[in-house]
Amino acid sequence: MSHSLLTPESHAKSQVRPKGTSFPGLVGVELRRLWWRRLTKAVLLGVVVFTGLMVYGAYDQSRPETLAQRLDNYEVMLADMERQKQDLPQMIEDCRSAQAQERERTGDPAIDFGCEQMNAQFETPTMEDMGISLPIADTITANLASYAAFVYAFLVLIAMGSFVAAEFSTGALGNWLTFKPQRVRVALSKLVAAGVGSALVAALGLGLLNLGARMVATINRPDSDLEIPAPPPLDDSVAELLVRAVLVVVAAGVLGAALALLLRHTAGLVGLLLGYLVVVEFIAVNAFFGGRLNPWAITPNANAFLGKGYTYNAETCTTVDGNFSCTYAQHEISYTHGWVYLLVLVLGVSTAAVLVFRRRDVT
Repeated sequence: MSHSLLTPESHAKSQVRPKGTSFPGLVGVELRRLWWRRLTKAVLLGVVVFTGLMVYGAYDQSRPETLAQRLDNYEVMLADMERQKQDLPQMIEDCRSAQAQERERTGDPAIDFGCEQMNAQFETPTMEDMGISLPIADTITANLASYAAFVYAFLVLIAMGSFVAAEFSTGALGNWLTFKPQRVRVALSKLVAAGVGSALVAALGLGLLNLGARMVATINRPDSDLEIPAPPPLDDSVAELLVRAVLVVVAAGVLGAALALLLRHTAGLVGLLLGYLVVVEFIAVNAFFGGRLNPWAITPNANAFLGKGYTYNAETCTTVDGNFSCTYAQHEISYTHGWVYLLVLVLGVSTAAVLVFRRRDVT
């Protein structure tokens, strides 16, 4: 026979190769899997409950009755300080007399009892120093957002790490790679899904927090007869602060997923996280090297990013005229140092995770 059994149309179809799932499609699959996990529901519930507790705490602390009681205590404290100020000249004179006697007894003219600094002990504190100010919605949100960001970050770190690590434990990842053998795309889709999921969790929590703060400010507006000052204006808008808080939570979620790609076990991830927090962040940073490890720890840099700067105490040692001395002084981690540190940390761990996942056997 001189005629082929393949028609031109069938020949063209035989050259078609399946394109597979696109990268956005892979991310969508991961997000659906993330949504149906019970741990995700538990994290969402935890975010809602914790946010509700924070809002209730702000409501309880800013009730008109509470502010009136604080104002009464403030006035009593001022009256007591005024009575003590009447005895201040005699107290300073007695201090100077005791200082002179001690210098004469020891022969050391450098002895200082701090008599001249006694006036500073009776400086009148302001109402803001005592936590007495009008409940303003933006101020309440700004005061709570940083604390909420750390709690949300911890929750999504565990959730996203468990989301990825569970696939190693159950063997689901090995089956998935038989259908989608492009390991780099699979790993990146999981990291992107972790970031998107973390952003949604943070948006939910911070949105509820901002809404609750506005409800508190409306309900707890005190009467005009209470002369309470407004809080100082914020350095940045609430929107900028909330965006930075969301980015911190996203960084934690991506970091959790990347660590899971490296460790491949939820228990190992949780153990590493708790060990790092306790040993490094809570103990080593402040106990060793006189606090000079703060610029290289995660929490101080996250605080610097959220608050556009972070101040910490560290030991500074100098040698003057052959005498070696060490004193504690305040140092600052800049906003730029904070976000660069977090960015390098997340990108470095994520890159290492993708490269290891690309080469390591998966069963």
